[in-house]
Amino acid sequence: MNENQFRYLLDKYLQERCTTEEEKLLHEFYDSFQMDNQGAGLDVPDMWLSEAKISRHIGHHITLDERKRYEEQRRKAARNRLLLKAVASVLLVVSLGIGSYIAYRDMPVLEVAWIEKATLKGQKASITLTDGTRVYLNVDSKLSFPEHFAADKREVVLEGEAFFEVTRNPRRPFVIKSGDLTTMVLGTSFNVKAFEGEPQQVTVVTGKVKVKADAREGNGKPDEVLLAPYQQAFYDGQLSKKDTDVEQYIAWREKVLQFDEVSLEDAAVILERWFDVSIDIKNAKTRHCKISGKYINESLINIMESFKHILGVKYQVAGDRDIIISGEGCHI
Repeated sequence: MNENQFRYLLDKYLQERCTTEEEKLLHEFYDSFQMDNQGAGLDVPDMWLSEAKISRHIGHHITLDERKRYEEQRRKAARNRLLLKAVASVLLVVSLGIGSYIAYRDMPVLEVAWIEKATLKGQKASITLTDGTRVYLNVDSKLSFPEHFAADKREVVLEGEAFFEVTRNPRRPFVIKSGDLTTMVLGTSFNVKAFEGEPQQVTVVTGKVKVKADAREGNGKPDEVLLAPYQQAFYDGQLSKKDTDVEQYIAWREKVLQFDEVSLEDAAVILERWFDVSIDIKNAKTRHCKISGKYINESLINIMESFKHILGVKYQVAGDRDIIISGEGCHI
């Protein structure tokens, strides 16, 4: 084999394009090369036909330019192998992803069952959720919650009024949907009031609470307030917050009715829920009379007697569930 033939076969070998006969010729040339160099102290392992061994043992038969070209080809081949491995890895991940998608796409979606707990007028209840959160449900209210909370949040829906003692879990915020408001907490105690047709309130006793109102048509941006203890969010179409005495908003848990400069009309609504009755105020002017008072586990008749003396109104009981308030009232 002359030099030109050797270079040609070596190029094909490096590119892995040699036929069986050509590889045999290259082996024979190497054997003759090894015989010519016996006694030169060369230690040639069995796997002599690797790229590195070829370069080391027969490099003197190749010109400097040829060696440079060979080294560049070797590096290029190494880069190609790395690229092929990377492409293979990507294709494996993609194929696994597609396979998983196809597998899960055809699987039925498991819907989480929701539970509803409701109270009637004149009725209260307490509920312990699966995470340990305690909910005290006021009269004429409903709490909806999933049988199992999601991994990233604990979400419930409230209609009416409830006091929450939320078990702390920073990784799963507790979220309450109530009317137009969304209340988010990690672990705290607070009262949420969201009766239909009335202003909505969130009153914080301990911890911190974030309250967000749904985006209104026009600005498209939700309002948001952060509440600390003894602060209240108030929403009647616009969200605001203020410092407040929380006692009057959570006293209902202890069967205490507390009014602080509340109109007779609003007090009547509370009494209707509390005692499951219907109250009719005959005089429109009397509806705006303000009442203050604290009633601890009192009967409806005792409360009406109090209103009679404080406001100067008259009342009468019609049937089992109807109360009629009349008179001029507001004489104080």
